[in-house]
Amino acid sequence: MQQSQRNGDNSNENNNQQIQASGDVGAPYAASGGVSFTGDNHGIVVTSFATKEEPQHTFNIPKKTRIPTPASLIGTVSGLTTLLGFVTGGFSVKQLVDIATAGTDNTLMGSPPSVHWWLLGSLLTVAVGVFGLTYFRFLSRNVLRLPKWWVLRAWAGIKEEGGRTYPYSLRLAMRCPQCTDTNLRFQQVPAKWVDFYDSKGAHKKRTVTDWESMAVCHRDKNHSLRVNISGNDFDEAVSR
Repeated sequence: MQQSQRNGDNSNENNNQQIQASGDVGAPYAASGGVSFTGDNHGIVVTSFATKEEPQHTFNIPKKTRIPTPASLIGTVSGLTTLLGFVTGGFSVKQLVDIATAGTDNTLMGSPPSVHWWLLGSLLTVAVGVFGLTYFRFLSRNVLRLPKWWVLRAWAGIKEEGGRTYPYSLRLAMRCPQCTDTNLRFQQVPAKWVDFYDSKGAHKKRTVTDWESMAVCHRDKNHSLRVNISGNDFDEAVSR
């Protein structure tokens, strides 16, 4: 059976207009993109991309939760955890090789000796450490990450006055600028994908190759806004 594939692309060219301010902003601050805001700028600002149809919008952050563990500590612990997993895993593999060469009855298919449980624990430790290192790399970029399911919160690595970056859980909110009483849903949506078809032209499956951060209007997807995940001041020191 032959399979064919077609590439999909949900992206378009947009004109990115941004305003950035350091310190306090006590007066209206506007530019050609139609952005304005007043009051104290504490750095935690999330915006959309400006398009021909829509100016740049600033999203509200009704709730934010700071995880009291700096990104540097997460990276250090994750690195040590990964190293520990590899070391214990190496000893477990050596013991398994010794058992196999000795010709004993202990096998992976039989009742596992303690060395097998150590190997399983080592693999789990490595997995946890690698996940922690991946999370550390994300935090160190000081950008926003939206969930793929809109009911979950967004995450960001935000630098504070002491110079350390901390994980923040953010809940974003905004009314659709073109609908009445319709809340936008913040999530990642497929931007590029590959569709697979069988020899008869029937659709088999779709594999997403790229995701895009969006504030989605569930009434009309044409009202959705692209979220600028780096259009913020997360990498500037902010006061709590």
